[in-house]
Amino acid sequence: MQANAINNKKVYDDFESMLNNKKRNNLLLVLKITLISFLVIFSALILFFAPLTLFSNKLVDGKSISWFLDFSNPAFEKINYIVLFRIFLLLGIFLYTFIANFSNLINQREATKKYIVWFVIYLLFSLASLVLLFTFFKKNIVDYYYLSLISIPLLLVDIAYLIYKFQLKSKTDPVNYKNKVSMIISIVSRITFVFLFIGILSAWVFSKTPLERNDFLNNNKVHNFFVELFNQRSIKNLFLMILFISLLVLLVFLINIENIILLISKQGKMSVVKEKILLYIFLFFTIFVWFIRTLFYKNEIELFKSNKNPKDYLYLIGIFFILLILVAYLLISFVKKLKIKGLLFNNLIFSFSIFLIWVIVSSISFLTKNKLSLNITLLIAAFASFIILITYRLKVAALSYYVSILLEAIIIMLSLSLLISGLNSILVANHNESFYLINSNLSLEQIFIIATTSIILIFILATVINLIVSLSKITKKTNMQYLERN
Repeated sequence: MQANAINNKKVYDDFESMLNNKKRNNLLLVLKITLISFLVIFSALILFFAPLTLFSNKLVDGKSISWFLDFSNPAFEKINYIVLFRIFLLLGIFLYTFIANFSNLINQREATKKYIVWFVIYLLFSLASLVLLFTFFKKNIVDYYYLSLISIPLLLVDIAYLIYKFQLKSKTDPVNYKNKVSMIISIVSRITFVFLFIGILSAWVFSKTPLERNDFLNNNKVHNFFVELFNQRSIKNLFLMILFISLLVLLVFLINIENIILLISKQGKMSVVKEKILLYIFLFFTIFVWFIRTLFYKNEIELFKSNKNPKDYLYLIGIFFILLILVAYLLISFVKKLKIKGLLFNNLIFSFSIFLIWVIVSSISFLTKNKLSLNITLLIAAFASFIILITYRLKVAALSYYVSILLEAIIIMLSLSLLISGLNSILVANHNESFYLINSNLSLEQIFIIATTSIILIFILATVINLIVSLSKITKKTNMQYLERN
């Protein structure tokens, strides 16, 4: 009788636990869909209204943005500094809060209900940055200094969340969260980063008298220091640049020290990395849809008008081969007789397919000067890459850390390549060739296309190395078994 009672209680407890898990999973799914939906909608609004949100055309009379990145005129130079700072600050907060919110949500799956408060707070910061991108257009630099102070409440929220997470995880995951040192290092690094940022801005803005503050470029010690640092070649400046960059890299490393330790010790949850790939895929899709819109901006610069140069039709051959690679990958993925088994071989075929596509895009970017031809090639390449990526992700469930991290990097670079090319289309339509006039033999578009191709090449090399190591282990094990038998 007592045994039956115990068994019944056990069944009841298990059933209750199962129901609670189901409720948590349903709530987690709802919050994930909500966050991704907001990201897609907010990002689309920013991109489709890019002349207003990103180029800040309200700061100058008229709707033209021909002045963007034009530093030859003192008046335009001042506006460009303001616009670039505005983009860096507000867009940085927008993306950071969405990515942090999504990562935190996945990491708190065992206490999703408790995370709702933090979910709302981070989402409010995302919404605030979106609203400010549409509404905040001041010409006084002091206003932007006060705007930058939004980073302080965000810092306080981050610190409060880190403390809350440690207290929760020390109970639910005591093995990985038994030591406070990594949390304290992360908090101190965040404080250092934010106050270094605020300190440099304070010195820049308040180094001049109240009447001269709006003229923040002329005879400004901080501005002159950075101009000399990056323009004058000397051992001293080289040392300071290395020191400055090393400090930034160190701070970013220390801010993420908890995740890095979990990664190195292989104790971190793969679900966080995998789910973030999903977030980046949706962001990439949003940029892809917007990029289609940029194809229809009127191009009025003579340099990019269509001509009868045979090289301008090479993109059609490139598109043919891109589609051929896409079809070949789909056949290998879905036709039973052609299916490839084995995770490493699938990784290799995926990365090699994407690599070939972006080698073609890189070649077209050098062979043609017709902007529309390059944009159409990019569109088809992005579409093919997206289909291959989704197919690969559905086919391969078990992703290792290096594959997940490199996949994130590839998706981010694909998104940036489309974004830069789309923004360039808007600039070109406004008689602005700034992306072609940077201090390099390559245009900004070409730099990002080559960078994307390079990241994919790193993926291939990492996969090949992993394959060689795995085959070597198998061969060694086989040889040992053979020797034991004989």
